[in-house]
Amino acid sequence: MGFRFFKRVKILPGVTLNLGKGVPSVSVGPRGAKATIGAKGISSSLGIPGTGASYQKKLVSWGSGGSKPSSRSTAKTASSRTSRAASTPAPAPQANTQSDYEKLNFGFFAKLTLSKEEKAMAKGVQACLINDFAGAEPHLKQALPLPDAAFTLGTVYLNMQRYEEAEKLFALAEQTPNRIGEFYQKYALGMTFHLAISTFYEADFPPCMLVSYLSHVEMLQQLKRCSDACKLLLDVQKRFPDNLDVIISLADIVLENEPDNEEWMNTLVNTTKNLENDSYAHAVLLMYKAEAFDNLGMTDAAITTLTNTMRKKADRPKEFLLELQYQRGVLYQKSGKNAQALKDFNAVYAEDPTYANVAQLIKQLNAN
Repeated sequence: MGFRFFKRVKILPGVTLNLGKGVPSVSVGPRGAKATIGAKGISSSLGIPGTGASYQKKLVSWGSGGSKPSSRSTAKTASSRTSRAASTPAPAPQANTQSDYEKLNFGFFAKLTLSKEEKAMAKGVQACLINDFAGAEPHLKQALPLPDAAFTLGTVYLNMQRYEEAEKLFALAEQTPNRIGEFYQKYALGMTFHLAISTFYEADFPPCMLVSYLSHVEMLQQLKRCSDACKLLLDVQKRFPDNLDVIISLADIVLENEPDNEEWMNTLVNTTKNLENDSYAHAVLLMYKAEAFDNLGMTDAAITTLTNTMRKKADRPKEFLLELQYQRGVLYQKSGKNAQALKDFNAVYAEDPTYANVAQLIKQLNAN
């Protein structure tokens, strides 16, 4: 049994800008876990993909005042890639009580000072905010000299699975990457873009060059151009050398598409050489490091890495901790240490008898 996780499976590409209906709102999140930001506050919905079962909960009701959202990370955990997936909703960003839609209703005198591109951009964003992507498209096209128009229309096409068109737009926006986000900042818009950076990790970003690059990477993956995605990520890493989001994205692509590539596995191990287990993002990377060790045939090093990662449990989702223990059990079994494997599998079973194929593994080990 190999050291494998879920292959990414999403209803929409990793950047999921799903905007609410009716009153202006923004609904963002991965399959099975979404957060909706609207005029009355923020709510989350959790569902089990394929079952139709879902659960909704109010997270935040708007009070007075507020602050502009910042990039915030959240976790998406999953069982092994041969089993089921679960997810944790993203922490909700702060936002102003005035809706983004209303902020773009410019007065008569304000309109006199706006360029035709800004007017078109405002109408395009407003259309997005009421879930009218078809209506947003012509306005955003009119605004295309603006980098934000190219970026925004690229995300719209990405969600519509029009990948070739999205690629051209991201490339256009990235010709002037430092200007991405100017329109949103100018009018203090609170929209954020939710990226499923990997199977196990997600992040919320305001519009910026990094989210454009990572969206571009997602589009390349959808086109099965993983080598191009890796090349772009290596270029992005030069701009953001210590950014964990970039490293996680690269690790996820490489492990999914090049698991037998010894050079890539060594690169991943070396990149995470001095990585500490300081946050959930660090823990996800250490788990990927363990997978790289296993792909290199270094099972003991993989077990040690997982063991060290498991020592910190605070702020780690339960499903993620179960995954670490399950995978360590797999490695113990692989290396012939059946007693240790059985101990790990029994611990997982005690928490969740339906987790992956743990019940079957316990039965097999007890029969030996």
